Amino acid sequence: MKPRARLTTPRARLATPRARLTTAPHAYLAHAGSRAGEKGGTLAEDVYRRLKDDIFEFRMPPGQRYCEQELATALGVSRTPLRFALHVLAHEGYLNRIEGHSSWQVKPLDLDYYEDLYDFRVSLEVLAVHRLCSLDVTAELLALGLFWRVPKSQRVHAGRRVACEDELFHRTLVRLAGNREMLRAYNDLTERIRIIRRLDFINTGRIAAAFDEHAKILEMLLARKAESAAMLIRAHIEASRTEIRHITLHRLVLAAPPQPQALRG
Repeated sequence: MKPRARLTTPRARLATPRARLTTAPHAYLAHAGSRAGEKGGTLAEDVYRRLKDDIFEFRMPPGQRYCEQELATALGVSRTPLRFALHVLAHEGYLNRIEGHSSWQVKPLDLDYYEDLYDFRVSLEVLAVHRLCSLDVTAELLALGLFWRVPKSQRVHAGRRVACEDELFHRTLVRLAGNREMLRAYNDLTERIRIIRRLDFINTGRIAAAFDEHAKILEMLLARKAESAAMLIRAHIEASRTEIRHITLHRLVLAAPPQPQALRG
């Protein structure tokens, strides 16, 4: 069997050149200057959500460095809630703390790391579909089809929405397999690959293919054809891997949606 291609050469990393810490980060913060304290969340939680969204949308690019005071000024908050958010994001693996206690770097994307996670994803999902074909989960599968098995004229084309539905689809398949430890591992895996997985839905061609592929997977699962379903889901994940393989950091930055005018200090 021909070995599958890697996303990149061994230990290659995507990273922008080091930016000076004195460069204001406003252009990368979509919500700069907005007031925090929304209902249902603390100020620190709001800062965390805003920063994480900017990282995921590549408004704060991999490899870029920031100092706390600049971030606090751009976000319109004190350094106390900001530090809480930064430490949580560092714990989750999205930031590195550098040069003492006041400077942070968005973690460069190590594509070999994501290769390993995608291998694990394939193994879990193939196992899940084999289990599903021996269970009576027709109603749940039909419910998934309400989004994916629609006429082309009714398909959703918004990449972010499709990405969310894609996560829901695959997580539901694993959940329906009935193994709680498998689901726990898959939830953790999903969180880790989300930052790169969403890139599969910036291209209209890939969005259209996602509808076709999900519909075919559901068809095989409803027919309880385990081998065919496993083959399709493996091909589906590999197609996603191939798409991501061809995305450079330059394209990742350009993939971010248009931003509001940067806040001036």
